[in-house]
Amino acid sequence: MLDDIKAAETAAVTTKKNAQLQARSLLREAEDTANAKGAELIYAAREEAKATVAQSQSDAQRKAAIMVSQRSQEDNSAAAKARAHLPEAVKFIVERAMV
Repeated sequence: MLDDIKAAETAAVTTKKNAQLQARSLLREAEDTANAKGAELIYAAREEAKATVAQSQSDAQRKAAIMVSQRSQEDNSAAAKARAHLPEAVKFIVERAMV
């Protein structure tokens, strides 16, 4: 009977050690999986941020080009109006200078 008790105790200790080893192994696997998932999420977030920045830069360049074009048209229009009044302005200045 003592041998049976000792055998049962030895089996219990062995079972406990195996359970602890399995638990550690499961924990390591879970940590590795979590770390890999975290790295994937970080990579995906960085790539999304890069795409967002690139899109923003493209939008800003397009808007700047439109603004420059509009301002250029406004400047050309103002210059054309000024050129239209140039003969009158010269005539006015000459008349004032003669007096």
